[in-house]
Amino acid sequence: MIDKSNYNLCLYNDNINSFDRVVRTLSKVLDWSVYQSEQCALIAHEKDRTILKSGSYLELRQQSNLLRKAGITATLEPTTNDI
Repeated sequence: MIDKSNYNLCLYNDNINSFDRVVRTLSKVLDWSVYQSEQCALIAHEKDRTILKSGSYLELRQQSNLLRKAGITATLEPTTNDI
């Protein structure tokens, strides 16, 4: 059985959405400041992926679904204990 208590909401860089669109969507869906959204979008742009939030599957599922409905490349991924 999959442990649904430790998940990451991840944002991936894509060549479809503009930087501004990603920032606006993150701000709206995650209720973040524009500055915080810009910083995460920039990390995803430069490193191809960033973790937006960590939490339980149930806590993050709705936000993940809203991001994907808006066309943003985001996934819910189980955390790993790799060091």
